[in-house]
Amino acid sequence: MELLLAPEGEVVAEHPATLTYRVFSVLFLVLPGAALLALSTQLGPNDADARIPMIVFGILPLALGVLAILQQNKSKVVLRADGVERWGLRGKLWALRFAEMPQLHYRVMKVRLGGLLGLVLPALGTNYHLGFTEPSGKKRTIPANLKSMEILAERVVEQHTTSHFAAARKQIDAGEEVRFGKSVAVDREKLSVKKLFGGMKSCPLAEIEKFVVQNGALRVRQRGKLMNFASIYTAQIPNVFLLLKLLDSLLAQKTALGEDRDFAGQAYVG
Repeated sequence: MELLLAPEGEVVAEHPATLTYRVFSVLFLVLPGAALLALSTQLGPNDADARIPMIVFGILPLALGVLAILQQNKSKVVLRADGVERWGLRGKLWALRFAEMPQLHYRVMKVRLGGLLGLVLPALGTNYHLGFTEPSGKKRTIPANLKSMEILAERVVEQHTTSHFAAARKQIDAGEEVRFGKSVAVDREKLSVKKLFGGMKSCPLAEIEKFVVQNGALRVRQRGKLMNFASIYTAQIPNVFLLLKLLDSLLAQKTALGEDRDFAGQAYVG
């Protein structure tokens, strides 16, 4: 098996973990554990049988809380010009170059209140989920609780897409098909997507009226058709940004598209 080279490019940014998990560790592990230990010291000589379990159940959450805080103090992602490094309590956990990541998985979710309030009130926050697949098929993920996660996601997407675009476009120009998971494939003549009950359906590139990303789904409109040719959640499409860039470059040659198509990262909201 070929060994993967660690990224050696210039450090672009470092994104440490937020304080969220450390605060939770203090509130739900450290403080309860310390309280149990404090109570155990207040027991009299006749309560020896109760003291030992209380000490055990106090030390356990306290130790877990301290360990979690130490881990979060070391947790970070280092973004380099040619790849990503993941750091944790044991030092560097893994490192990958963008050119050696066959697949980038990207998903964004808005955090909302439940019920009717969630429909009318603004979202409480946004969670970005980034993952990679190594050539061996092994999965790697970036923690969602990093500072400036939106900026990190944009930079990773841009650098990964740029790294793979030239090779993918060359493959299409050679008459080959580029696949994006099991759901989507594109060549220099058509876009193919998976049908609901199996198989693939195709739309010639020259007949694509527009494509847009809205509310976490890629929607493709075919000229002369009432319904969308395709509507697929972007979380189901590996390298979805590469697909959109390829479509943009191919359709520029096939047909004139309107100015209203949108495939910006902020539109990827599930």
